[in-house]
This record gives sequence, C-alpha cells and structure tokens, in this order.
Amino acid sequence: MRHMPLRLLVVVVAGVDEAAAWADSSPTVPVTVGVVGKGVIRLLVADGASRPCDAAGNHVLFNGRAKAGDEMKFTSTTGSVCVDHTYGSLRESQWAGGSIWSGRVTYPGGPEPSIRGTVSTDEP
Repeated sequence: MRHMPLRLLVVVVAGVDEAAAWADSSPTVPVTVGVVGKGVIRLLVADGASRPCDAAGNHVLFNGRAKAGDEMKFTSTTGSVCVDHTYGSLRESQWAGGSIWSGRVTYPGGPEPSIRGTVSTDEP
C-alpha cells in the first residue's frame, strides 16, 4: 500500500474546506420577469425548481396580476425559479404551465448569476 505524503493531504483537505464554504454561502440571484403583449395577466413566480410553481418545495415570490410593459424584480435563494402565467382570451384561467428558469453559477470566480426572461400576454 502506498502512503500519501502528509503535505499533499493537507492541501487536498484545505481545498475541500474552501469549496464547501463557498457552496454553503448560497449567494442570492437577481430575477427579472418582463411582461410583453397587451393587457393584464395572472403571474406566478416561485423560488425553487419544482412544478407546479405553487408546489410545497417552492417559495412563492409573487402571485397576482401583471400588465404588459411590467418588469418585475425578485431575488432567488435557490438559483432557480418556477414561472407560470395566464394568456390569451381566458386570462383568469388559461395557464401556460410552469417553466423553470435557472441562473446559478456553480464555480467560484465565475460571472455573477442572474435570471431574466419574459412572458407573453398572448402566448404560452
């Protein structure tokens, strides 16, 4: 059996501790949801990566009405959000179906993470 030199072991352990500390810091991720089209829709934005957006594993950030031209800003602590909205002629009941938007950067020193997207009042 071959033995690892002690100084190499110390470097490996130090690197693991640094990576674990970075992963535990859970940086927040800015989220921007724009609304395009005409009129008013229902919008649901939840922090988390489960569908439907109001699933128990998510934290609802917004559940209300939004109008075309709105640009809504939120903060995600998970790096992913679930976004659902109504559209078309039945804007109180015709839901597009939740979609997951992600923006987490998984390595230290990478670009700042962000999540940005748009929903349409006319299309899913």
